[in-house]
Amino acid sequence: MSTAPPGPPGVRRPSRGRHACTAVVALLVALSSAGCGLRLDTAPPEAPNPDPAEELRQEAAARTATLAATVGGVTDPEDGAAVLERVAVHADVHLDALGGVWVAWPGGAPEGATPPPPPPTAPVDDPSAADVVELLATGASEAREAAVAAPTEDLAVLLASVSLSRSRGAADLATAVGAPPVEPAAAPMNRDTLLARGVDGPTVQVLDQARYAYEAVAARTSEVSRESAKARADHLQLLVDVAIEAGAPDARLGVYSLPGADEEAGLNAEQAAAVRAETLLLEHWLFSLGRADADLRPALLDAAAAAAARILEWGGTLPALPGLPRD
Repeated sequence: MSTAPPGPPGVRRPSRGRHACTAVVALLVALSSAGCGLRLDTAPPEAPNPDPAEELRQEAAARTATLAATVGGVTDPEDGAAVLERVAVHADVHLDALGGVWVAWPGGAPEGATPPPPPPTAPVDDPSAADVVELLATGASEAREAAVAAPTEDLAVLLASVSLSRSRGAADLATAVGAPPVEPAAAPMNRDTLLARGVDGPTVQVLDQARYAYEAVAARTSEVSRESAKARADHLQLLVDVAIEAGAPDARLGVYSLPGADEEAGLNAEQAAAVRAETLLLEHWLFSLGRADADLRPALLDAAAAAAARILEWGGTLPALPGLPRD
């Protein structure tokens, strides 16, 4: 059984309070029954004030809605039809992952309430593929900045993944329609960033597994592919050594399993091994980004972008949300 809370310290309740309350209730009931129209006025409801995380999420969702609507309005995609279709699908996935655009009282505001202005989501008028390229490039930059500033781990990782997807979409669409090239920001993981992030056993194993895969690829391929794989293996070995020297547990295994050919994706065994290695690295750097301070996040995002670029170089593809678990 619930009880009324005690009064503030030092304040006494009047001994006749119960009788006074009973009299007021009786009066209200009588007036209501008599149809006198008495109403207890209350302040009109107000829309909740968003916190910083919600502001970033809402802004990203609104820009995604603008992108999706603009892509749908392109009537003459020329040579970029396939890329535009992929961009449209990815925009829908992003909007869903972001939770959609929040609107106060979508069925209509209560009497007396003033709804906040809706976020801008209108598409570009009479859009072209070049307009979509600009929206993708701008959206990638904005999502990247938001990922760096995001106050929660999950939001930081999600926005970083959206940024990677839009950067790749902008680059691919620009190439397809002959627009000025778009080069996504990317840089391999380096010694200083790795040490600033902090080294641990799981990181050693991810790096060493990728190193093992690239050494196998180098042994099985020739010419340019061999040199590229060997250089990547050497770089990963350097990072492994740096981590262990800095005190990380030696979690290396003697042998790691390698994938076979992926016929559905059109990848031979060597391509599949490189794609899998870079996918693991991409996921690990994004995972790290969510737990890193804001000043370290740009370098982790660059490392994730570098892994994403290598996935494409080896013949792989990127999902709508690179680096995040797929359903």
